[in-house]
Amino acid sequence: MFVTTAEFLPQHHAQRQATLQIITAAEAAGHARVAEMNKQVAENLGKIITALEADGQDKEAAAGVR
Repeated sequence: MFVTTAEFLPQHHAQRQATLQIITAAEAAGHARVAEMNKQVAENLGKIITALEADGQDKEAAAGVR
């Protein structure tokens, strides 16, 4: 089980960016399987980032912060 918080958003963004670079390099080198595996990682990181950002916005809205 994996649990994270918005505190780690910068790390998630950095990991997603690094993963996108791996995908680009793998595709350029013709390593389709490496690119495919990392596309799943990037997709999962995107879901994590989206969920954490939405949770942060929900908390701000509940606190009346804009």
